[in-house]
Amino acid sequence: MVFEELFSSEFYRELFNNEFNLGYAMGIGLVIGLLILLVILRIILRLLFRRHRCGSIVVPDAAGELIISSEAVEKAARSVLGNFKELDVRRIRLYRQGKSYQLLLFCTFVGGGRGLPELSREIRPQLIETLERLFGIHSMRKVQFRIDTLDEGAEPVIQPPAVPAKEAAKAAPEEC
Repeated sequence: MVFEELFSSEFYRELFNNEFNLGYAMGIGLVIGLLILLVILRIILRLLFRRHRCGSIVVPDAAGELIISSEAVEKAARSVLGNFKELDVRRIRLYRQGKSYQLLLFCTFVGGGRGLPELSREIRPQLIETLERLFGIHSMRKVQFRIDTLDEGAEPVIQPPAVPAKEAAKAAPEEC
């Protein structure tokens, strides 16, 4: 088939003369149209719900607005994180997503007997409470940890999964 024949109107007239070929072409067109629609929808959603790195937090006040810099938030976070020797926090980033804020902590896990899930359950409430108490920030929604490295001296402690008390009582053999 020559390249000129592909773009001639007679080729397409002949191709879609049959009902089967017409239905087949409509199906392909529908699939391509849906794929294009989904790509456009994904781009729109990414633009609407992306998180932006920000340099300050704006807190509404009765007399106006309070603007708290990310450096002040970082120092307050470091004061709380100083109590936890298992984590060495290298960087702290502040992000905004919609009207809420997030902290992303870049850490080195040093270890010391406790695992990260247990530590994060202690750190998050203290950190959010400190920011509310010091600056009046009520819009801090997430505190995320990003563990980049494991310290050389830290050995991971492997603990068995926690068993609820009811299941532990059932699993224990009865003594006569």
